[in-house]
Amino acid sequence: MKYILYNLILILTLISTKAIACNCVTPKSLKAIQDHEFKNSECIFIGEIIKIDSKNNSFEIKVIESFNGDEIGKTYSGIYDKYCGPVIDEKGKWLIYGNLNSENLIKINTCGLTRSLKNPENNISATIPPEPLAPNETESKAKFEKQRIEWKIRAKSNLKKEIIDLRKRIR
Repeated sequence: MKYILYNLILILTLISTKAIACNCVTPKSLKAIQDHEFKNSECIFIGEIIKIDSKNNSFEIKVIESFNGDEIGKTYSGIYDKYCGPVIDEKGKWLIYGNLNSENLIKINTCGLTRSLKNPENNISATIPPEPLAPNETESKAKFEKQRIEWKIRAKSNLKKEIIDLRKRIR
């Protein structure tokens, strides 16, 4: 009985540790988190994701435009936290914020602003999605869809402004 209780406590502890592994705080403003990312990232660039391994939470990326000295054309291997994100889940161009770990892999900043240029709205740290509809609310589907479209447009606009700001910072 003692053995079963001990194992149960151990399992519950492990499960609860994963459940509270990250705490992404909503920033005061998008500008505040952009400044934080800029100050706390040794790798900031736009790159082309060329390979994704979602089983190992890893990817390969080729630098297209650098904002802090990363060599253009260099290919990096990287890792991300699938629980705390951002998650690299599609090929294409991405704005990357990260740091090199001891194995020389780019580790994407947890709860950071790394995001796809094609779908920047998928990063919740960078954009706040519209409130979902209540389960029995049908008359405002059109309103919700309009808010969703505006959210996507705002996310792309914010990303474009952020890239312009990054270009100014490196001059």
